[in-house]
Amino acid sequence: MKVFITGASGRLGRHVMRFVGAVPLVRGSRGLPGEVITDFSAESLKKILKDADCIIHLAGSMRFWDAGEMRKANVELTKRLVENSPEKCKVVLASSISVYGKKLEENPADEATPTHPDSAYAKSKLEAEGIVRRKGRHAILRIGTIYGPEFEDYFNILRMLERGKMPIIGDGKNRIPFVHVEDAAKAVAAAVEKGQGTYVVCGESRTQEEIYYIACRELGVDAPKKHIPFWFANLLGRLWELGALFGIKPKLAREHISILGKDRAFKWERAKRELGFHPRRAEEGIIEVVKEYKKGKKD
Repeated sequence: MKVFITGASGRLGRHVMRFVGAVPLVRGSRGLPGEVITDFSAESLKKILKDADCIIHLAGSMRFWDAGEMRKANVELTKRLVENSPEKCKVVLASSISVYGKKLEENPADEATPTHPDSAYAKSKLEAEGIVRRKGRHAILRIGTIYGPEFEDYFNILRMLERGKMPIIGDGKNRIPFVHVEDAAKAVAAAVEKGQGTYVVCGESRTQEEIYYIACRELGVDAPKKHIPFWFANLLGRLWELGALFGIKPKLAREHISILGKDRAFKWERAKRELGFHPRRAEEGIIEVVKEYKKGKKD
């Protein structure tokens, strides 16, 4: 079985490559075993993918403040891959639970819950799903908010917690749908041979307060007590995004604020049954991330 993969050098991609033998498609050499360099044009892809049995499509953009970049990376690239691969080639797409929107029609939600994308990112992922469904053989994985020891994005939050500067957004009772990167990677690998259709791949949802409590306990500091309204946190996110226009990476984008402040939970029974998906306990994963953060401070 000849399997190709996009996004192999990314954080999720590196884990997927541990579980499935695949040929990485890259724009420039990344030093990956067996990598194939391409400009991802239709002409190039048609030649490279002529004997492909499966494409694992992980590449995309999460520059939430740049709608044009997300459309180019999340929609247009998906379209070229689908249109220039063999008819019987299977496509495994890494999509996102963001397609359901921030206010779920059913909570917890599953694959049958109506989608209501409410951001440029969510709309681009849902459009990519529609393109992939044109393939008779496909598996679309709606993945939760990925975390893990190499996701240094969360170090900003840990740093703010450690300094007593991280407020609770809203009442803190909202549930946050995390999934560990390794658990998500195993589901992607399993979908190459087992999956067909759409799957929610999301782990245990814990409340914002619970997550901060676990993290602060491991940091050896008091959990936050100060609350700020969601609208104010969202405004801060917008201001941080504007800084990106001047080359300053946002501390937290509005998409991150929504992840932290909105109540969302998901059911993953179908992925468990058909892909063997078994997410770890959220507490275990949070402790792992904090340990990595503390290790980085010592190095």
